[in-house]
Amino acid sequence: MPVGAWFTTDFDVPHPVGDLPAVVTGGQEPTVCVVDQMVRGHEIIGRAVGDPATVGLKVRPAHRPLRVAVSLQLDDAGTRWWGSRVKPDPNQPERPRLVVLSSQGRIRGAAVLARKQGWLRAGGSRETVVFQLAADELGDDDLLLVEMSEPRVDLPEWAADRFSVSSAIGMRIDRIQLDPLPSTVPVPSPAASTGCPFLVLPADGPDTLRVDVSTVPPAPPVPRNPTRSYTSRKPARAVFKVLRTARRAAGRASAEATGDRVRTDDLTVHGVDLASGAAVPVQLAGRGTQTLDLRLPGDRTGPVLLGVTEQGGHRRERTARQLSCRIVAGPA
Repeated sequence: MPVGAWFTTDFDVPHPVGDLPAVVTGGQEPTVCVVDQMVRGHEIIGRAVGDPATVGLKVRPAHRPLRVAVSLQLDDAGTRWWGSRVKPDPNQPERPRLVVLSSQGRIRGAAVLARKQGWLRAGGSRETVVFQLAADELGDDDLLLVEMSEPRVDLPEWAADRFSVSSAIGMRIDRIQLDPLPSTVPVPSPAASTGCPFLVLPADGPDTLRVDVSTVPPAPPVPRNPTRSYTSRKPARAVFKVLRTARRAAGRASAEATGDRVRTDDLTVHGVDLASGAAVPVQLAGRGTQTLDLRLPGDRTGPVLLGVTEQGGHRRERTARQLSCRIVAGPA
């Protein structure tokens, strides 16, 4: 018997069920029947107001494996939401977000999102997490649950305190695509660059890969909405905006003056399994001018967070160019 059948009344009506394949792009669509710590949207499915945040879709079972693609986005509004709720130090720069996606009670994937920084403003960051569900995982309820949260394991020293806490707050779920397998629909390609010295390798990802390492401008302080009556007035808001822009430009100018050279001989790559919290040994098979050839074990239990560190410690977050990684298409 489906969960919740004991709570039905004579006034309940059957919830609409979506057919497969399906693409859900709005939180007002009838197949979106569960939201928890998430605000529904019109052009997007929803935006997280808490950590974790969950959305549930009522779908018709296909009785065969499914491929699920969840599109995430971090924008300026999401950063402001996060800043207003978490209230970080005003001088703290904007750090990357690390979110873990779970479905049907199991961790399925993860994503690293860091907004692209400019002289005057920052751009958005988009990532698509793709995973598969077995034919019997939807259960009798025909309810697909997607949960977004920060990692449930303690991160090691090389990654701790380098991500935003409560990373899911403010994040958008733009769309969820469901395709029965086998499917001819192409898998969305990963982002060109993470914009930070971290990247995520799926549990079923390749055992060997080539990582390109470059540099990007530093992140500015986190924007925050005014909380007092006198700071929310237009003259004060204009002054704060000018000061924030000046600080951003000063940090960018200092970073440009230091140069953007990357020495791969000074780089070390670490790995951690985001499902079990166990360290993942990463073997360096080769070094190029700006590339690293990596080899990882094949018996991974969940998505793997890879991080690049330099000899001499981390770079200054606001006044030095930061490392950025991307996986080169195809194994090394």
